[in-house]
Amino acid sequence: MKAIGNYLLIKDISENTKKTSGGLELTDKHEDIRYKKGVIISSGPDAVKPDQKILYDKVAGHDVEYNDEIYKVIALKDVVAIL
Repeated sequence: MKAIGNYLLIKDISENTKKTSGGLELTDKHEDIRYKKGVIISSGPDAVKPDQKILYDKVAGHDVEYNDEIYKVIALKDVVAIL
């Protein structure tokens, strides 16, 4: 699978989570943090490259399943930093 145009195919970088007795998963960090970490799997022809780690808006894009793996497709405009 390959991203085209101004889209990125990324994999979330998991944060440490704790499960509550009610079944909710909570991260160690405050829930008001707007951005998540991800690693680029594929990108269109722009400034970011595969294997770069990024910060992106956590409400951006959508999940896709491919070869039993879950990826996220986001727009380049949703990337706020390269780590």
